[in-house]
Amino acid sequence: MQVKILLYLLYLGYSSIIIGQEIKGLSFVGTKEKVLPEHIIPVQNVGANWVTLMPFGYLRSAADSEVRFDTRWQWEGETSTGIEAMIPLFKAAKIKVMLKPQIWISKGVYTGRINPASQTDWEELKASYRAFILHFARLAEKHQLSLFCIGTELSSMVKKDVQFWDELIQEIRTFYKGQLTYAENWDQYQGVPFWDKLDYIGINAYFPLKGSSSFTVEDIKQRWENISPTIAETSTLFNSPVLFTEMGYRSISNPLSRPWDYSEKAAFNSAAQAMALTALLDHFTPLEWWKGGFVWKWFPDHVNAGGENHTGFSPQNKAAQKVLTTHFTKRK
Repeated sequence: MQVKILLYLLYLGYSSIIIGQEIKGLSFVGTKEKVLPEHIIPVQNVGANWVTLMPFGYLRSAADSEVRFDTRWQWEGETSTGIEAMIPLFKAAKIKVMLKPQIWISKGVYTGRINPASQTDWEELKASYRAFILHFARLAEKHQLSLFCIGTELSSMVKKDVQFWDELIQEIRTFYKGQLTYAENWDQYQGVPFWDKLDYIGINAYFPLKGSSSFTVEDIKQRWENISPTIAETSTLFNSPVLFTEMGYRSISNPLSRPWDYSEKAAFNSAAQAMALTALLDHFTPLEWWKGGFVWKWFPDHVNAGGENHTGFSPQNKAAQKVLTTHFTKRK
C-alpha cells in the first residue's frame, strides 16, 4: 500500500514542485523551422529553468466567432505537432514547460477587444475557444507539463462571461493535474475575478515606468516602487503568488514609457534594455509573493537572433543576455 501511495504522489508531483521555485523563464518562439536539440543548448547556457511554448489560434477579426488552430498554413512551432516535437527536447535538458495557447487576430488587433456582434456569435466563440483550450490542456496533461495557461489578454471575454471561465477552469481541473494560470495585461489584471481559482496570478508585465528619458538602474527600481505595492495587494487579496507570464523590453533608447509597443521606431540601445531588465529582476526577486517570469522573447535560431541594431524584444546576442545569464545562474 505504501508503494502505491508513493507512486501516486510521484505522479502528482509534477503539479506541485514549482511552488517556491523561482521561474527563470524564456518565451520560446514557435517558428516555421523544426526545432533541433542544438537549439536548446543556448537556453541551457543562459541558465533558464523554464520556457513557455505558445501554440496559436486565429480569429479573422475581433468580431469573429471561430478560433482556427492546427491549420495547414500555420508555422509548425505554433501547432500541436510542433509543440509535441519540442517538449521532449526541453524535458531531456531538464527545462520545464508552461504551455500558453494564444489568440492572434488578423492585422494584429488587440485580443482584449474581442467583441462578437450578437449573443449567438458569443456562444459560438465560447464553444470554439473552449475546444481550443481543452485540446491544449489535454496535450499538457499527456506530456505531464507542470503549468498551463488558460488564456492571454482576453479582458473583454473575461468581463463578458465570468461563469464561462469558472466552468472552463473546473473542466480543466477534472483531467489536468498540473497548475494553472491566466496571462492578463498589465492594465487589466486587477479586474480578473477568478484568480483565487488558479495557482498563479499571471501578468504580462509591460507596465509604463514614467519618468525622465535618461535613467540608471536605481532610477528604474525606484519607479517600480510606485507599482509593485498594488500588485502585492492583489496577491494578498486572492492569496495567490504572482507570475510575470511575459516580461521584457526592447533594445531602444527609452524602453520604459511604452514597453508593450513593438512598432515604435527608435534608435538601437542595448544598454537601456539591459538596465531595464536588471532593475526589474533586482526589484522583484527578493519579494516572496513574486515567483519569477518569462522573458519575451527567445528565438530558436540563436546565432542569427537579436544582436547589434536589432531593436526588438529579444535579449539574444545583446547586453541583456548577459544580464539574464547572471541572474538565472544565481541561486536565490
